[in-house]
Amino acid sequence: MTARHRRHARRRRSVVNSLLLGLGELLITAGLVVALFLVWQLWWTGLDATAKADAVAADFTQTQVESPNVEGTRHYDDPPEVAPVGYGEVIGMLVVPKWYGITNNNMPILEGIGADVLDQAAAGHYPDTQQLGAVGNFAIAGHRRTNGNSFRRIDLLEEGDEIIVATRDTWYVYTVTSHEIVEPTDVDVIAPVPGRPGEAPTERMLTMTTCHSLTVGEWGNDHRWVTHAKFEYWMERSEGRPASVLNDEGVN
Repeated sequence: MTARHRRHARRRRSVVNSLLLGLGELLITAGLVVALFLVWQLWWTGLDATAKADAVAADFTQTQVESPNVEGTRHYDDPPEVAPVGYGEVIGMLVVPKWYGITNNNMPILEGIGADVLDQAAAGHYPDTQQLGAVGNFAIAGHRRTNGNSFRRIDLLEEGDEIIVATRDTWYVYTVTSHEIVEPTDVDVIAPVPGRPGEAPTERMLTMTTCHSLTVGEWGNDHRWVTHAKFEYWMERSEGRPASVLNDEGVN
């Protein structure tokens, strides 16, 4: 190889090396951008949303009737119906005993399902569904991941597990009956009789909905995880509280 050929080869190697170096730097930069986005999406939004939920909960609990830490009297007759509230206002606190010690198990339920509601690490009430305590379907939504991960561990709920709503003066206790995974367009799951639109309801139901993926589980949103529960009993806060929350110091 002549000196001229060697110089050309070195120049070609130099160009290739520069291109590879530039590509490597771009990939590193892209990786850092993705990592920072994930930190923001999964961590920072959670901190911000949780702070908002804590503030809402603190204000609401100040208005609640004191509930002594003893098991109260279960009432199996018709529960008090909750009057409608305005968009973004508090209906009560959602308490999921099964989540105790695992994830947030005590969060506000606000009226509405807009991002400005759900991004507060809150559950949101579907406005077109029944009110708490009414015959029909009291349906609520929550984020699976990001913004507080409200319903992240919905997959842990099994038949018979309690789902509780605490209003200012009453405990409403439902028990899980079933769950299903559906397409996002399957809105019949929040009908007054879940899955049977147009049928007149005879029971008091509660339905929880959140995002789910058939491929990546809690990390995706191509489907919806839906958990159904039926009303069991109610209890005056002034008389005590459900046995399942007696040892939960985070529940007012």
